[in-house]
Amino acid sequence: MVEETIQAIRETEANAGAIVNDADEKCRKMLEDAYKEAERLKAKQRDTALKEADAVMETARMNGEEFQKAAAASIENEIKLLRETASKREEEAISLTVSRLV
Repeated sequence: MVEETIQAIRETEANAGAIVNDADEKCRKMLEDAYKEAERLKAKQRDTALKEADAVMETARMNGEEFQKAAAASIENEIKLLRETASKREEEAISLTVSRLV
């Protein structure tokens, strides 16, 4: 009877060792899977952030181009007005000069 008890204890210890080894393996596998999932999520978030940043940059570029076109049109209009004013003043200056000479 004592031998049977000792044998049962040895079997239980062996089973416990196998259970511990199995638990260690499952734990290692779970950690490995969690690490892989974290890396996948990190890469996905990085890609999403890069796409969003590219979209923001493109919008900013387009807005900049529109602003530049509007500024150029405004400057061209200002130049046109200045030329018209200069032309009128030139005519006035010529008329004034001629009237003083006569």
